[in-house]
Amino acid sequence: MNPSTKTAQRPDLPAPLLVKSIDLTRAWLNTCPNAQSMSALCIGMVGEVVVILPCKQWSCPYCCRRKIAELSARTRDAKPNRLMTLTIDPKLYEDPRAAFDATRTQVPELIRCLRKRFGDIEYLRVTELTHRGFPHYHLLLRSGYLPHAVVKSEWTRLTKAIIVDLRQVKQSFAAYTYLLKYLSKLHRIEWTERHVSYSRSFFPEKPPPHVSEYELVEKTILACHPATLLQEHYRGSTISRITPSIIHCIARGHDES
Repeated sequence: MNPSTKTAQRPDLPAPLLVKSIDLTRAWLNTCPNAQSMSALCIGMVGEVVVILPCKQWSCPYCCRRKIAELSARTRDAKPNRLMTLTIDPKLYEDPRAAFDATRTQVPELIRCLRKRFGDIEYLRVTELTHRGFPHYHLLLRSGYLPHAVVKSEWTRLTKAIIVDLRQVKQSFAAYTYLLKYLSKLHRIEWTERHVSYSRSFFPEKPPPHVSEYELVEKTILACHPATLLQEHYRGSTISRITPSIIHCIARGHDES
């Protein structure tokens, strides 16, 4: 079966493209604007393929949307049963960066303290900024009963902040909705890419990775966007997406460089 036939069986993939201009190529790729490229040989195909390597940064709108979708789906499967919001006291810190540096390590410390008293607690933490730019933390928890007074007392001891919200999440869809709400409000945080962290056992174990039918060899990572690479080396050629991240030239043009 040739690549073009395989592409035709994937309605989620765009139709093949005749590479003419950088703008058309970028629009056809519709991928991370900061992506790098990888050239490789694909076993069973003639010639090279181009692989898209997204930057995977929260500050990238494209990658952020993908990370939000993946995290939200995995969180739904993790079945958390509590939502906890931990605030900080802005008056205690010179600026938002200082507040984050001083308090982010206190979140896992709080969990350690609570585990000693109440047993297993798994969590996913999302950092959100107030309108003044100061951080606070939303945690989805999977745990037994946690007395609000104890949680508040421990957080105050660790950070001197006095406001803690703790509520029960009764349905997995509610957890999904909470996470989607907080993650969707994320914007660029100049001083960190650590918008999200989670305990080791919060998520269920991932299934074994899917073994791709496309075996790649002789891989070379190139510090240029895939659109640039395609424009420079495949201009006048017809290219096809055989997977969301793998691009193959299905017809050579006459004016490729």
